[in-house]
Amino acid sequence: MEFLKIEPEDKSRWSEVWKLYEESFPVAERRKAEDHLSACNDNRFFPLSVWDGNQLIGLMFFWEWDNYRYLEHLAVNPDLRGHGYGTQLLNYLRESKHTIILEIDPLINELSVRRLQFYERSGFTLTPYRFVHLPYQLDGIKQELLILSYPKMISKEQHNHFLKFVGEEVIKYCEGYTL
Repeated sequence: MEFLKIEPEDKSRWSEVWKLYEESFPVAERRKAEDHLSACNDNRFFPLSVWDGNQLIGLMFFWEWDNYRYLEHLAVNPDLRGHGYGTQLLNYLRESKHTIILEIDPLINELSVRRLQFYERSGFTLTPYRFVHLPYQLDGIKQELLILSYPKMISKEQHNHFLKFVGEEVIKYCEGYTL
C-alpha cells in the first residue's frame, strides 16, 4: 500500500479520492473542494489517499500539531470494506508518538455501535467528553459527537486543547469562515 498526498493536478486520482470523500460523509461533515484545497496549504493538514497500484483503497485526512493527531476523516473504498484495510490505515496513523483524537456519531444504531467497536479493537478509548461539531458547509447542521483517543484516554485539559485547535484552526477551512 502506498500513502500519497494527491494534488488536484493529478486529475484522475484526485477525482477518485474526492468521489469517495463525498460518498462517505454527510454534507455537514465535509468541506467544499475550494475549502479543502485551502486546507491542503496548511502544513498541519495531511490529506492522504491510500493506493494499491492504481486501485484506491481509502483516504485518511488528519491534522497534526504539538503532540496531537486529529483524525478528521477516514474512509475505505466500499468494495474493499471488511478486508482489514481500515485497520491498516489506523496502524499507519498510530505509527507516531502523538496522542490521536477522533470523533464518531452517537451510538444510535447498529452501524454506529460497529464503528465504535472497530476503533476500540484498534486500541482507541471512548472518553466521557463530547464535541459539538460545527458544520463544514453553511447548509449543514451542528452535531454532537463522541470523542475517542489513543493510546489512552485524554484528560479534560487535553480535550480542551483539542477543542481550541478545532475551534480556532480547523474551522478556518470551512465555508463561511471569516477572520
